[in-house]
Amino acid sequence: MEGELIRACSLQEALALKDQNAAFFAGGTGIGYKDSGICAKKLIVIPDLDGIHEISQENGAVRIGALVTFTQALAHPVVPGYLKEAIRFCGSLQKRNRATIAGNVASWRCDSYLIPTLIASGAVLCIAGKGGESQCGIDSFLADRSIYTDSLITAIIVKQDAGATGAKEDVRVLSKRFANTVESHAYLTISMGRVEETYRIGMAIKGSGIFSPDIMNWGIAWKTANVTDDMFGSEEYKRYLTKVTLESMYEELCREGGSES
Repeated sequence: MEGELIRACSLQEALALKDQNAAFFAGGTGIGYKDSGICAKKLIVIPDLDGIHEISQENGAVRIGALVTFTQALAHPVVPGYLKEAIRFCGSLQKRNRATIAGNVASWRCDSYLIPTLIASGAVLCIAGKGGESQCGIDSFLADRSIYTDSLITAIIVKQDAGATGAKEDVRVLSKRFANTVESHAYLTISMGRVEETYRIGMAIKGSGIFSPDIMNWGIAWKTANVTDDMFGSEEYKRYLTKVTLESMYEELCREGGSES
């Protein structure tokens, strides 16, 4: 990738510079790769906005600034354990020191470390655009990312672990990553979460994309998903792996929640 690196001095300047040939630059680990959703001729360095490097608790949730790295999130006591588990899917310590939580979402890779977990936990994105600042659930972001093309994720809000001090919801998330080695990219990452009595699924399939099927109809949605044979396994194997993993997760979450389902 060839191009220019521009350091914006303010949020307004960064947003004004953003166009179809530009991308926001944070850690840089998700830009220009084959399966990345980001490829640009112009990189805009994200300015030092208030809270963009910080992690804080607010209203029973945890707010993680856009430039918080994997390493910083792992070391912080208020970041929920289920998110730390997903962060550890990144086996490279060097990459953890550079990769940012928001950047992993923005690059929208089909082998994302974090997106399935964030979907399963019902994470909320803080987004700044040319029309102002707003919040949206990650499901809404997934449904139509095109409307956020020129926007910047400034923070991600995640629910606290069940039982954590100040937690307002009963949250439990299970995640599983399938890859050839700890440092190689995953060919399948699956998460299932229970937020109070609502169950949620998030999946990232190498070469296919990101999926958030409804728990009641996931079988139907899964049948229509584009899953291909590749060097990591056959379509049949991946579908089997997904089925047994989700069934196991659901049974475990039901046991912990006291359900007889």
